[in-house]
Amino acid sequence: MKKVLATVAALGLVVGVTANALALDKPSRATEVESVTAPAVPKATAPGVALWSVSGQWVLAGAYLSRGLGAPGAAAVGGVVGSSSYSDSSDAFYIYSFKVLPVLQINDKVSVKGELRFADRDVFGISNRVLQASGGTLGGRVIDAYTVYMEYVSPVGKTRFGRAPAGAWGSSKWNNSSRQGDRLMWWTNFMPENWGMLMFTEKLIETDAGTIGTDTTGDGVNDTFRNEISDGDQDAYYIDLSYKADFGKTVGAIWYVRNAQTAGEQFGTTSPFNSTNLWLNGKYTWDAIGFEWEADIGFGDGPNNTNQKTLGVMMDLVWNLGDFDLGALYYYGSGDDNVGDNDSESFMANSKGMGRDYNPYQIMNGDYMNLLNADNPLSGNTINPAFIKYDAAGNETGANTGAWSLGIHGMWKMSPELSFSGEIGYFKANEQLPGQDDEIGWEIGVGMGYKIYNNLSYNAHFSYLKTGDFFKQDAAGDYNSSGSTEDVYLFAHALSMKF
Repeated sequence: MKKVLATVAALGLVVGVTANALALDKPSRATEVESVTAPAVPKATAPGVALWSVSGQWVLAGAYLSRGLGAPGAAAVGGVVGSSSYSDSSDAFYIYSFKVLPVLQINDKVSVKGELRFADRDVFGISNRVLQASGGTLGGRVIDAYTVYMEYVSPVGKTRFGRAPAGAWGSSKWNNSSRQGDRLMWWTNFMPENWGMLMFTEKLIETDAGTIGTDTTGDGVNDTFRNEISDGDQDAYYIDLSYKADFGKTVGAIWYVRNAQTAGEQFGTTSPFNSTNLWLNGKYTWDAIGFEWEADIGFGDGPNNTNQKTLGVMMDLVWNLGDFDLGALYYYGSGDDNVGDNDSESFMANSKGMGRDYNPYQIMNGDYMNLLNADNPLSGNTINPAFIKYDAAGNETGANTGAWSLGIHGMWKMSPELSFSGEIGYFKANEQLPGQDDEIGWEIGVGMGYKIYNNLSYNAHFSYLKTGDFFKQDAAGDYNSSGSTEDVYLFAHALSMKF
């Protein structure tokens, strides 16, 4: 049964050790992102002496959300016909995180780096948010070695091997969801001047090693094992070509996924497929004008014997007026117009939306809100069910409506320590249900950032979402033009320390 709920609008953590979403350059983004910056590398003091350094960030964040449903951040956007189940109660909650990024610098060519998560978006009052979300036992805390990798600066370029930061691409965080990935990476150094190239391979699923299995008969005994499957791996291959001019940088990349999961196999899709994405990104500056754009074109095979035909575009134009910035933002993600045909056309994955790291609007794209962002471990890391398309039997198809947005944003740097920001965005669905209204709504937000010390910052933000008729539903959770909607407002703030 579909429920139009935007679950868990919190904020919190960690962008790494440089100014980013929780710092003064983007005070309106008082939300958590998963993006990870490279840890600080110590400078050599003597030849042949290994050096050790540690950097990181601690964040405490809180939120107040209107019309709460009793869970941290859960809010009602859709109303039920003839029901008063959606009350005017509110939710208030806190989340905290602590990351450490160690570096062991062996010499000027070799280093070992990583990221340790001592607390990862833990909610006050819940002993272990990660264990609870996965159905585990509460009360235990485990330090997560999120990434561990080695870098070697060789005569032919820089290489990186291990469980490395992965997923994020481009410079805007649009369509990005940082994660960890088992990668072999190579930044070449033989390209002509101003040109660059990165190549890597990533093992997504390994079926030839280990005895990881599943119970396919229901007798409590694993009877199908990954290492018994002939060529059932999932591998990804990436290559990009970049050019840097005086006014900016342009990158083009191919992302190719070879999925050899066999029919009837229990660890992925039901049939093998090979999918391809063309990624394009540019970031330019002409005097006071800045322009950034990205495009993602998906083609080739899709899951379950479909053809991938997806398109996503993002454009951000900014005009700098000294202490003032004014900008216009547009993004588009294709939706699937017919879940019964052989085409896979949904650009934004149900598991990440427009990107878990992409937060231009705190409610529509905010972490944990489950609208166009799926960064919500407390509710299964999916976008809002209102955007997901189902078959006649009510089963999720993997397709969604898609969406587009057009908005304006601005920032005023009042002093080196204090800045203010604001944004207004309009949102529509691309491929809604027959008869369903396509207006998702309007969002208005204002924010501030204050730099208390060089390594300590405070951010606060208020957002209001005027929901459109797209969210109208009946008691069964289905779209109903006679239904009602609930507007949502969110106040969020965060105290972050980097070291």
